[in-house]
Amino acid sequence: MQMVNKLKKVLDKGEVALGTAIFSCSPAIVEVAGYSGLDFVRIDNEHSWRRDESIEHMIRAAYVAEITPILRIDKGDPYIIRKALEIGAGGVLVPDITTKEEVEEVIKAAKFPPRGTRGYSSLCFSGQWGAKGGEDWVDWSDNETLVGIMIENEEVIPELDRILS
Repeated sequence: MQMVNKLKKVLDKGEVALGTAIFSCSPAIVEVAGYSGLDFVRIDNEHSWRRDESIEHMIRAAYVAEITPILRIDKGDPYIIRKALEIGAGGVLVPDITTKEEVEEVIKAAKFPPRGTRGYSSLCFSGQWGAKGGEDWVDWSDNETLVGIMIENEEVIPELDRILS
């Protein structure tokens, strides 16, 4: 499951990435997005309730259709960040960030030591259930997965440089 992150590759080249947002629980819609040639699909789990196996099915569909699944999750839940990456999300997107400290907490939850505090277990989809564990999987996960934030409050604009630092 350690495929190249298509979205990251496009962004690293300085090109425009094309994607869509999905609020449905349908893996077929994720596949259609991938087969349509899009680079990523943002699966909403902030305003759509999915704490069951439906997200896993949608992420597997993304792998089948070779599209990067980005999972938008609730703010303030480091557990969900780790779980999203373990089930194979190519990245997480955390909404309503208002401080630099919140950004640092998101990064810590997404990255393994020494960069972060994420706990290790490759017994998950992204670690191919232990078959691709160890240092290679940690390096892949730290380097291929994306961590995104959303700044949604205009009152934090004066703090933007500090937040993005």
